[in-house]
Amino acid sequence: MKKISWTKAAVLALAFLQAGCGEKIPQGKYTPEQMESIPAAQRDNLPAPTGGMTLNVGSETITIEEILGLLPEQLKQPAAQNNYDIFRATALPAVRQALSNRITDILLYQEAKKKAPDNIDQALDGAVEKEVNRFISAYGNNYALMENALKEQGMDWKRFRDYQRRVILTQSYLSTEFTEKRPVSRRQMLEYYNSVRQKQFSSPGMIQFSLIELDPAKLPAELIGPDEAAETAAVRISIELIERVRGGEDFAALAEKYSTGPLASVGGLWRPITIGSDSLAAPYDVLEKYALLLETGQTSAPIEAQGRILIIRLKKKQPASCKEFEEVQNGIEQMMQFEFRRDQYEHLMDKLMARADRLEVGQFAEACLQAGYKKWTGK
Repeated sequence: MKKISWTKAAVLALAFLQAGCGEKIPQGKYTPEQMESIPAAQRDNLPAPTGGMTLNVGSETITIEEILGLLPEQLKQPAAQNNYDIFRATALPAVRQALSNRITDILLYQEAKKKAPDNIDQALDGAVEKEVNRFISAYGNNYALMENALKEQGMDWKRFRDYQRRVILTQSYLSTEFTEKRPVSRRQMLEYYNSVRQKQFSSPGMIQFSLIELDPAKLPAELIGPDEAAETAAVRISIELIERVRGGEDFAALAEKYSTGPLASVGGLWRPITIGSDSLAAPYDVLEKYALLLETGQTSAPIEAQGRILIIRLKKKQPASCKEFEEVQNGIEQMMQFEFRRDQYEHLMDKLMARADRLEVGQFAEACLQAGYKKWTGK
């Protein structure tokens, strides 16, 4: 089963039902696509508290095992070096991030509960049951598959319902807390476009060609005439091959038969080359210049490069391009709105994290590191 993504679950769970008293869960203002763009903490497969040293966040508790359970791959590999200083330097950022995610997750949910209407429970219950029914339908009412899927997520039915309730309430709170859009002028969009044009909207030029390479030192003896120097033979053969290509013979077949280059077995076809990237090593670095003089399907005259004779046939040529502002104006506005929503979210997370005791959080992170090192090294 694919893990449940918190943002996707939040959107899917938002089937806001009319409560019996006439009260509704506040309608979310974001589309599924917009909710996908809002960063959210990892909330999948969270293990239940198991004791040991804990960190209290409001009315909820975070355990060391819970944090370690989120980071097995990030911690196991550095622990294998059996050096705590190296392990700490490598693993501490991951532990801090996982811990920050859990703390903000808890604080965000607590804030959502605090701001929720007093009579929201009935509407929440209905929305949760609708999400449960959707989950059941997704597995064709096969309870064996469903039980296995929940087990893979570290859940049972009660935890699944609690999880959906948490997701629905939190997303509803976010949708009322965030301003969906801000006014954006054409001048602002133009400035943004110019700042990201090269990275976002420009495509470099590209060429691709096939190559016949004739290295005099590698020519088979039967191709060299009596009293003929290998260098002279290479020039003669290149002229003959060009005439045969122009007469209709297949360039790839001739490359496979006569080329002494490393790609002869694939008809001399080279990977696409980005124009201006200087990615070709000598003696092939001259080929881009000659390829740009050709049109697609044309074959070059013999090219001498460090004693070798090269013939190229252009397969593709795509000039560099850049989309004009008018083509991407709508996308520009969406990108700016996304950045605005992201800034709103990060500002909210910063406000929530400011409530946490930084000293206590730091000490708990160190305890997680020590426990993780011991767990994966036995020391």
